[in-house]
Amino acid sequence: MNDNSMSIDQSTAPMSGKQLGIGLLLLMVLWPIVYAIGGEAQSIAIAGLQVLPFMFLAVCAYLGLRFTWGKVLTLVYWVIFIGISALGIFAMSISPFVDLNNNTIVSGGLLSISQIFLSITLAFFISLVGFIPPFQRWLSRFLPFDPNSFVHRIALVTMLTLSLISFAPLLFQDTPPLLALFEQNSETFNEGRDDSGMLRDMLYGLMWTVPCAIVAVGYGLQRDLPAALERLGLVRPTLRQLGEAAVFTVVLVIVATLLNMSTSWLWGIFGWPTTDGEAFNTLLGFAINPIGAVVIGVTAGLGEELAIRGALQPRFGILLPNIFFTSLHAMQYHWDSLLLVFLIGLALGWIRKRSNTTISAIVHGSYNFILVLGAALQIPWFS
Repeated sequence: MNDNSMSIDQSTAPMSGKQLGIGLLLLMVLWPIVYAIGGEAQSIAIAGLQVLPFMFLAVCAYLGLRFTWGKVLTLVYWVIFIGISALGIFAMSISPFVDLNNNTIVSGGLLSISQIFLSITLAFFISLVGFIPPFQRWLSRFLPFDPNSFVHRIALVTMLTLSLISFAPLLFQDTPPLLALFEQNSETFNEGRDDSGMLRDMLYGLMWTVPCAIVAVGYGLQRDLPAALERLGLVRPTLRQLGEAAVFTVVLVIVATLLNMSTSWLWGIFGWPTTDGEAFNTLLGFAINPIGAVVIGVTAGLGEELAIRGALQPRFGILLPNIFFTSLHAMQYHWDSLLLVFLIGLALGWIRKRSNTTISAIVHGSYNFILVLGAALQIPWFS
């Protein structure tokens, strides 16, 4: 499959836009019902919130290819989606500077809160350059997307905006937002959900991610199912490719381990803030076991590869989707670990480009499995 294919969206879809609209309407009706049932059904519904907003944005953008009202709906929804995302990142980022028990700001916290607010606001306005046609045309000289496609333009601006507002708080924080929130509320952070429940939540997230990724590349509006799977790069691998995946995994584990040691050494020399490994392992403690290693390998490997290397990379190349991929980890990692995530993402992007998403998912999942299993077995290099 040619990773740089520009033939968007011309496959004949067996489902009409009306049928897809009815399906989405049913989903919007059924989701709150499932949520209201409570228990495990509610957990399944909540897991969908990780990816459903992206799927709805993609569907709106595809409708924008056909109808003017679709463009209007997309832009209105985009503003709401980005606004809620920015508000969530801001709220999580300022948690270390707010005394929740007394509803007061801690000493010196007002300056940090102001800096975080301004950085997220500035990041948002900078990202709006993605809406400017001359910038889109200039960027399309280096990336394999169509600047005349409304779908591509929305995807471009969304990646830019979410990446910048996710990175922004780390400019003024010694602890990533999610870890800071966890340290502040460690006793109640996962209250009401045991370890097996947390692992099931990860599987529920994958359960939503797969169909959402298929819809996001135009299934039902521009492609039938086989064409959507081909567009995502989900193909049956050859025996040779499976052998290459095994080799890539071993090399990736070795290189990543050496890079992790190097960044820890370098950050220590300069006294830069680093990711709190102990806090992170505590946060992920529910999965630091053999079963958790399998679950993380499958969910992160397949889910992240489908979204990043499957859906985005064929249209935007390796670099920009990988920056977005790295930003998705900015809530729990500081710059030292984010550099490692970025470099690993580049390797996975290269693997996807030379083969397919199936192989990059196998490598990604196997890499995660080995790291988590190594931590569970308390192997020094991984723990």
